[in-house]
Amino acid sequence: MPQQILSSLSEKYPDGFDHDTFEFEMPGKQMICRAIRLTVDGVNYLIKIDQRPKQTDFLLDEEW
Repeated sequence: MPQQILSSLSEKYPDGFDHDTFEFEMPGKQMICRAIRLTVDGVNYLIKIDQRPKQTDFLLDEEW
C-alpha cells in the first residue's frame, strides 16, 4: 500500500477502525469481506481488512 494511503488511514482513524468497518459478499464467491472506506485526493478506496467463508445453514436431509 502506498505511503500516502497509509498516512491518510492513520490520520482518519487514529484510534482504530473497528467501529467503522462494514461487511459485504463477494459476487460469485462464497466469501464475506470486512472493509473500510477511505477517500484521498478525490479518489475513493475500499480497503479489505479480512475475509471469511460465508456460512450457509440448510438441511442436507432429503427426508425433511
